[in-house]
Amino acid sequence: MMAARGRVFRGRRGRRQGQTSAVDTPGGRAAGEASSGELPEDLLSLYFAELRRVPLLSAEEETRLGRQVEAGREAEACLARADDLDDATRAELQHQVTRGREAFDRFVSANLRLVVAEATKFRRRSDLDLDELIQEGNLGLIRAVEKFDWRRGLRFSTYATWWIRQALQRGAADKERTIRLPAAVHGNLLKVRASQSRLSASLGRAPGVDELSHATNLTADQVRDVLAADLTVVSLDKPVSPGDDAADLGDLVAWAADAPQDEVVDRMFVEGVLETARRELPERSWSILCRRYGLQGHEPETLVALGEDLGLSRETVRTLEQQALSLLRRALRQAPGVGIDISPDSARPSDPTAAFRPARDHLVGRAS
Repeated sequence: MMAARGRVFRGRRGRRQGQTSAVDTPGGRAAGEASSGELPEDLLSLYFAELRRVPLLSAEEETRLGRQVEAGREAEACLARADDLDDATRAELQHQVTRGREAFDRFVSANLRLVVAEATKFRRRSDLDLDELIQEGNLGLIRAVEKFDWRRGLRFSTYATWWIRQALQRGAADKERTIRLPAAVHGNLLKVRASQSRLSASLGRAPGVDELSHATNLTADQVRDVLAADLTVVSLDKPVSPGDDAADLGDLVAWAADAPQDEVVDRMFVEGVLETARRELPERSWSILCRRYGLQGHEPETLVALGEDLGLSRETVRTLEQQALSLLRRALRQAPGVGIDISPDSARPSDPTAAFRPARDHLVGRAS
């Protein structure tokens, strides 16, 4: 999950002078309970409790650790380039590499609470859980330690905040939406959402495109594109109510291409086909078709299952099925101008009306 050295923010008491200021987090109370000997309720509370045990860094410590990280990186590069080093030099370089890696880990561990602070603020604008945001922010923190230049004289928290926020924004863009948006579009979307909330509270109404454009420094076309992309994806398989027998959302959504006459003609034609088959086919052939293609309330069955139930071989059942389809084809072709392709390859158990679609389409076109 998160780095093993993770710890939570200190309270107001216990801060040393010159250390990076701490920020209270939602897990502060849980962390305090965990540190007092009580069993934490979840892993996030345990993570917050562990964070408390890592002291913050002063400006002098940040500079010292930054030098050690840089020296370790240079020593590692020197070891990779040179093959003719004596044992003493090689040992010294390996020692610097080890110290650099330890300084890197110390740098990251002491600033994990900064990630928690930024993730907590970013959570208001994201659908990701706090633990997922912390993971994304930790990646940005690691990148900040790699790029930190101690010579500039800046506090590391000031520099790392930008990297952490960038990692949070990119992580949210990648993971919180079913249909991924480009990072730039997702960034604009966050700006528009924040401005919408702020302007709605101040104006008492929904802001317009021009007002959002002025508040976000985006063009009106960019605002429109962002609003058009801010769509919620809902699965058509989602139940509309609790319960095992609840209908799916897709059952209640009409297709845009559907028309009432299509549904009427489709239903009438299928009913006519089934009535013709029931009238023209022998009882056993009609029964085989019903069970093979899931008609008249039957579930589609395989040739093997039908053969076992009827006491026939698989090939015998296939022959009877083909004969029944041939009889049905001749009966239906008596209708003038209607061509139907009814064969085992065109009519599958998963869609028993597939074979009748050419005739259905012909009738629909004639009706319209």
